[in-house]
Amino acid sequence: MAGLVTHRFRFHNAEQFYEAFSEAAATRLYIFIGRQVPWTDDTNPPTPVDTTRDTYYRVWREMLGAKKVTTNDITYAGKRRDWATGTVYTKYTDNNPNLFSNTFFVLTNQYNVYKCMNNNRGVSSTVQPTGTSTSIIETSDGYKWKYMYTIGAGEALQFITTEFIPAKTLSANDGSGQWDVQQAAVNGAIEIVEVTANGSGYLTSNGNFASVANSTVMVLGSAANTSDASYVNSTIYLRSGLGSGQIRRVTNYVGTTKTLTVNGAFTTTPNTSSEYYIGPNVLIYGDGLGALAYANVASGQITKVEMISVGQNYSNAEIEFSANAGSGAIAAAYLPPFGGHGSDPVRELGAHNVIINVRLDGTEANTLPANNDFRSIGVLKDPVLSSTGAVANGVNYRQTTELTLNVVSGSFSFDESVVGGTSAAVANAVNFSNTNSSGTTGVLRINSISPRAYFSVGETVTGGTSGATANVMSISGPELRQFSGDILFIENKAPIARTTSQAEDLKLVVKF
Repeated sequence: MAGLVTHRFRFHNAEQFYEAFSEAAATRLYIFIGRQVPWTDDTNPPTPVDTTRDTYYRVWREMLGAKKVTTNDITYAGKRRDWATGTVYTKYTDNNPNLFSNTFFVLTNQYNVYKCMNNNRGVSSTVQPTGTSTSIIETSDGYKWKYMYTIGAGEALQFITTEFIPAKTLSANDGSGQWDVQQAAVNGAIEIVEVTANGSGYLTSNGNFASVANSTVMVLGSAANTSDASYVNSTIYLRSGLGSGQIRRVTNYVGTTKTLTVNGAFTTTPNTSSEYYIGPNVLIYGDGLGALAYANVASGQITKVEMISVGQNYSNAEIEFSANAGSGAIAAAYLPPFGGHGSDPVRELGAHNVIINVRLDGTEANTLPANNDFRSIGVLKDPVLSSTGAVANGVNYRQTTELTLNVVSGSFSFDESVVGGTSAAVANAVNFSNTNSSGTTGVLRINSISPRAYFSVGETVTGGTSGATANVMSISGPELRQFSGDILFIENKAPIARTTSQAEDLKLVVKF
């Protein structure tokens, strides 16, 4: 039995994750950092292994602290594809099963995102698209582009990575070009018709009318064909001047006088200043309404179909050409995603990933060590508080154990082992903070405590490398209950050094 899980399943999973932050009973997600001790090879951190031991217990024991992810810290993300001259971009079609794995949209150096609507039959793009028009943008290299949205400077700094860019759908007017594009999008509009075979023998004529008898009868210019009925079943389109934008079908043509009759009166009667264009009749069949087009002809071949009106609500469409002369031309209409081009960049660009960016600034209210490094980051869902058992909802939490010390002799070193003289407990030192000028009292933060024993109040602790000693006055455990909630994501990294004057942007890409 054949089956298919569509790309929309990925969107569904991404949406569930994204919307968890804004629901009435919102999921509480936290970014955590951990592991201050070196890997076996710090330049080549190990790939996380999805086992209970490695992605659950070990991560909790090595955790240093956590900071809450807010709705301002998350965005949908699509692949980053910078526009580059000389590249052949994939044009959008509604029947390409590999569309999302192809390069069919680009990010420009102005941080504008454009969807490729036509690639001029597969030539290289040499002109970077610009502008924020709600209409299709055509560049001089023959490419047609649809402006989607602009990534603001703040968004670029927060969310752009080497591989991904943010994507969004606006629910309120923010004054951007994206809002205008979304509002102008038309469901089922036929914005692009591609001529796939040019045919031959088609007739065309253009110019200004020699005279106009009335709204249905007019005389063409001197270059018009002299054979009777030659333009019957073709269309005449008013390109400019009085009555421009109207199109009618030719029902009679007298070659000797170059007199042409149309199938219905022009709403605005043209005059001799009106420029006309005659070409094969473009017939558009489908379940929508309102689509109108005319065909450009050069050397007897149909080279392009220009949309006069894109129509609406088409879910299927076929194109045919009709004229008294010419044959063999074929064209295809490509329909937009539901809602129209530009209505939903997240779905249209295959942005079924999520970027989380959380900034760590200094000690984060004294919950994170700012004078040591870390080597792992991850996402934690709905942890609970050690103090009450309630689901955590604060901004940040300390995950190291604090030993309040007195009678301190010597200086504890970062990352060294700390041993309890009575309990024989062993842990890793994270940092030590003096609480008096002589350095004889302070707080030692530790993690990765050995499961064989635990530290006790009143015992002496000794630094395994430094030889420093101190007496334990009190012990305060991690603020989040260990092993509570769900660890959703882990990434092992080369060491990242922290200082009190430094801020780190932690960017995680969650792929669905």
